[in-house]
This record gives sequence, structure tokens and C-alpha cells, in this order.
Amino acid sequence: MPTSNTQRVRKSSSSSTPIFILHAHKIVVFCSAAIFICLFAVNLFLVADLEKQNIDANDPWQIQTPAIHKNNVNDNQAESDQNDNNINNTSTNPVIDYFRRAGVELDNDSLESLPTWSQIESIIGKKPMFRGLDTCETFRQSVPPLGRMLGSAGMFNSGTNLVTRLMKENCVIPERFNKWPNGSKEDYGIRWQCPWGKHTPANFKNNHTAPKNEEIMKDHCLPIVTVRNPFDWMVSMCNIPYTARWPHHRICPHLVEISSNGKKKVPVGVKVKLAEQWLNFDSLADLWNEFYAQYYRDFEYPYLIVRFEDLTFRQYETTKTICECAGGVVKPQNMFKYIIKSAKQGPGHGKVSERTGMVEAWIKYGQPKQVKGGFSDEDYDAAIELLSHEFMESMGYKYPPPAPITSL
Repeated sequence: MPTSNTQRVRKSSSSSTPIFILHAHKIVVFCSAAIFICLFAVNLFLVADLEKQNIDANDPWQIQTPAIHKNNVNDNQAESDQNDNNINNTSTNPVIDYFRRAGVELDNDSLESLPTWSQIESIIGKKPMFRGLDTCETFRQSVPPLGRMLGSAGMFNSGTNLVTRLMKENCVIPERFNKWPNGSKEDYGIRWQCPWGKHTPANFKNNHTAPKNEEIMKDHCLPIVTVRNPFDWMVSMCNIPYTARWPHHRICPHLVEISSNGKKKVPVGVKVKLAEQWLNFDSLADLWNEFYAQYYRDFEYPYLIVRFEDLTFRQYETTKTICECAGGVVKPQNMFKYIIKSAKQGPGHGKVSERTGMVEAWIKYGQPKQVKGGFSDEDYDAAIELLSHEFMESMGYKYPPPAPITSL
């Protein structure tokens, strides 16, 4: 039977519908593929751009990834890092520029009292000084990133509080940060002290544990050992001796006393409570020598000794080197938080009015040393004799000038 025109139209319409849907499906697939290719190309471009800028997409500060020290780390590397950020490169008046970056407004009295940068370099040298930089690579190779920690160590009055605050404000172990993005500073690898205690002698590492550190792996903590010019340190110990005991109230630092016949200098012994026990030392100079020798001479694990003076006058450069030693990432200089007020907080650190902030520290420690360090003839001669010449030289410390020779 012949088919009507109406039927033909209906058949034609019904047969065209799946063809339209098929074309639409092809268009969707084509567009999706095009979008995917575009996104892939954009991703490749971004990755290439990050690599070009040497930026780590996982960097917690979203900054340039630090150049980690290699096997043959030495003072030349530290000098290179310091030169890259040397405050002399940023202003015709680098001291004022330093305080401006720290957010400190200087009044006229401070401006008149602050030393010049040349004066500071004449006292502490032209670069930060460290000991133990060659152990940084060993630490990073032997400790997995999620286990890495660093904590302060050092004698009383040596800058342990200052280095801790600088690190907590400005350094993280990136792998730990990414693992616990909402964690505490200690989750990020920055501890108040290593598990054996910050003032505990290094030889007690394996048989002493500070409270609340029982579950922490000691070998996973890099001790950041602060040291201070021994002449300044001994004066501070006279003012605030903490647990050290020796007769010094009339004579500071009272390293020796003259025998009854006036012919012999006898060292004045010191006892100090460390690791919950009293330890005896031949003199205050012997305490300084022995505490640090137990790290650079005896310690069989990675460590880093850093100067109080560099933490005071070169906060950014010094913090950067410490942080990178442990495999961490430091804030860039435009985000860096300087420690302006005294790092010693809370009771047990002497009068609050006598604590030293950044401006006061620059004025106080940026001046030339007094003749003989302000010591008596006997103490000055004893200090030169008793202090470790090798360690002082390795840390860039100088002896105070002797009394001038007067002509008759």
C-alpha cells in the first residue's frame, strides 16, 4: 500500500533525532578534550614557570626554595649566604635600614647611641661564624623529613631563648608543615629544647631526658648550641648566675685568687646544677670550655654551634643558615619576624627593667670592649690563660685589649 506524505514526514523526523543527539555528543566530547588539553598546557606552563623561578609549589611560605648546604659545607658557603643579604647592600645607612626592616622607630637618643656597621664588624667580623656546619648533611641524610626537629642548647646567658624565638617565628620543616598544616610550632619541627635539655651537657644526652620529652627520639633533634663571647658571658653570669655557685659578689668573675703567701694564683672552683645534679668545674672559664667542648670534641651526632652576637646583629642571615641546616625553610626577608623585645620572658631571668631588647643590645654589645674586659689584672691574665684559644679563634672571638703601657 502506498505510504502517505504524512507518514513519510513522520518517519523522516523520527529517524533524524538520533543523528542530532549523536552530533551533540561528539561536540561535547570534542569540547571536553579541548578544555583538558588547554588545562594540561596551562599546567605545563605553570610548572615550567615555577621551575624557571626556582619556586617550590609546596613551599609553606610560598617563597624561593632554599639552597640546602651540600656535603662540603664550610664557612665560605655561610659567607656567600651572608653576602647575599648583607645589610650593607641595602642602604647608605645600613644600621637604620636594619631597624626599619624590623619595624623599629628610632628616637634621636638611640640614633646617637647606636654603633655604625663598621664598628660592629670590627667586633664580630664580616660574616656569621658557625661550628658543625659540616654535620648538617649527615643530619638531613640520616633523619627522615617527618622526623626532623631542632632545639636550642647552650649555657645560661648564651642566647638559647633568642634562637628559639627566632626559629619558632621564622622556620618550619616543610614536610612536617604539609603533614600538620594546622599544627603547633613543635609540630613543624621547632622545639623549645632537645629532649635531653637545653642546658644539659652533651655527654648526658643518652642518660638524661627533660620532662615531657620521654616520647621524643633524641637522634632526630638537631641541637642548635648558642655560645657567647666568654668575657661578656662571665659578666652576665655574675649578674644572673642561675644554678651556678661560686664566690663572685665582690669580684667578678673571680677566676682565681691569690694564695696566702701571695705567690700563687689558685683557680676558684664553680659548682653548677645541670641535669638535676651538681657538677664541679675548676673555674667559670673551665665551665665555658667544657660545656662547648662536649659538643665539638665529644659529640658523635650532628650539631650546630652559633654565636649569640650573630643572633643579635644578623638575625635573618643567621636564622636562615640554622633553618636550612636542618632541612627547613625560612621566611623571606620581607616576611621575617625580628625579635625586638627581650627574648627572656617570664620569671627567673632577673628584673624585667634590666632585660635587653634589640636596640639596647646593639648599643651595649656594639661598643669596643673595655680595657681587660673590665676585669682585674688577675682575672684578665687568668682568662687569657684558661680559656680555650682554639675554640675562641674558631668562633671569631677576640680578647679585650690589655691596659696601655705608660712610659715613665
